[in-house]
This record gives sequence, structure tokens and C-alpha cells, in this order.
Amino acid sequence: GMGRHREHAEVQKTGCVALRNLGVNAENKVKIAEAGGIEAIVEGMGGHREHAGVQEQGCGALWCLGWSDNNAIRNEKPSYSLQA
Repeated sequence: GMGRHREHAEVQKTGCVALRNLGVNAENKVKIAEAGGIEAIVEGMGGHREHAGVQEQGCGALWCLGWSDNNAIRNEKPSYSLQA
């Protein structure tokens, strides 16, 4: 998964695509967030800042997952930070 292959940009990109596709379902959005999916996306994006595909798919996944009322509360105070 994304956590085991942090150094591989294509794995991160594909993981973001998968999470975005699964996140179309409202129940999946909550399960993904509870399982650390949001953090995995952000970590993948942070580890591949110059890879346009990871950034594009990561943004898409975060956008998709953010449309859950349950996740909106969770996203107010993230436990992670993107450093410039």
C-alpha cells in the first residue's frame, strides 16, 4: 500500500486514485478517514512535491473525501502539516 511504498511516486498516485474512486460512496468516505486514508494522501503528496500526477490525484482524492459531513469535522484540526 501507500505506507509501504512511500518512495514510489506511481504507487502514491495510484493509491490516491483508488481512494478517490472508493470515496464516491458516503460510507467509504468515513471508513477511509477512520483508517488513516486522509493522512496517507497528504503524506504521499508531501513526499512527492514535484510529481504532478501525485499532486493532481492527491488533490482530487482530498476533494472527494472532503464532501462528507463526518470528515468535515475531522478535517478542521489536522494532525499533520504541509511544510513549504
